[in-house]
Amino acid sequence: MSADASSVSVPNLGITKSSDNPAVAFIGGLLIEIFIACILYGITTLQSFMYFQKYPNDALSLKLLVGAVWALETVHTAFCMQFLYAYLVEGFGDFAYFLQINWGIGVTVITSAGIALCVQGYYVWRVWCVSSKSLFWTVVIGVFALARVAFGIGSTILSYVYPEWLLFRDTKSSLVTISGGLGSAALVDMLVALTLSYYLNKGRSSWHKESNSKINMILLYAVNTGAITGTASLLCVILFATQKQSLVFLGLVEIQAKLYANSFLGSLNARSHIRNKNNPAAQYPSFEFSSSGNGFRAVVPPTVPVPKVEVYQQTIVHDDRGLSNESAYDMRNLKGGELV
Repeated sequence: MSADASSVSVPNLGITKSSDNPAVAFIGGLLIEIFIACILYGITTLQSFMYFQKYPNDALSLKLLVGAVWALETVHTAFCMQFLYAYLVEGFGDFAYFLQINWGIGVTVITSAGIALCVQGYYVWRVWCVSSKSLFWTVVIGVFALARVAFGIGSTILSYVYPEWLLFRDTKSSLVTISGGLGSAALVDMLVALTLSYYLNKGRSSWHKESNSKINMILLYAVNTGAITGTASLLCVILFATQKQSLVFLGLVEIQAKLYANSFLGSLNARSHIRNKNNPAAQYPSFEFSSSGNGFRAVVPPTVPVPKVEVYQQTIVHDDRGLSNESAYDMRNLKGGELV
């Protein structure tokens, strides 16, 4: 038994410790980031479900937009797992395979651009409403949002033209498309936050404290959203330019798509919280963006049925003489559960 066991040899992969494994530095960070992206996709799915449960009366166009974002997120997550499986399973032990750009990466880049277009397009519409249909800011932000998509398409094409990471990252055109796309995304996030802050502050009322409180909440969501996604864009550019021997920048690009989707759905689902912040029992007035007037208005939600109590009383009195007296009281008009 011992002789047979000693004759079994373990293949020598030339790896004595983890620091000698090039996959640790090259793809280790990407693996962790894809795990985080999958967790964020789960949150996206939960938020999508919550949206359709909480806001069944929203416009059909907004519902379709939410559905499109979730569908793109699903495709994006599937191909993230596809190229990660290809690197770690199909290319196991073959470091030369790591140097190839898997075809699924191009799909994730183009779906990320689609997600950004949907989300930033919604933000451009909010700027249009809040700014009282200001054509200047709407066009400026819209142009940069479309530029981000154009750069994303360019990066996807280059990933197939230069199918090796070293070749792809050494070309100036790839640096232009990557930095241009992520820079445009960061600029759009910043401009959206600034314009919303300006016009919402401009519309404050000195006598309506409840509306001012709701404006503060909207500003908080807008600024935080722009800061998170904008910071992620800048970090992607820095890592792409400096970390030449690692794919950590790619994982952050995939996470950024999830941040856009979650910020979009979070802002939609937060509306009921903002409306009821000061008085949880009150539903009136609700505060929403409007495409008319000064950009925001009080909106009364659909009338909630009020409990209605109907009371009908009939009294018949008989005396010894055989006479009867009948009286009836109809109280069908009582509402709100009041009994008299």
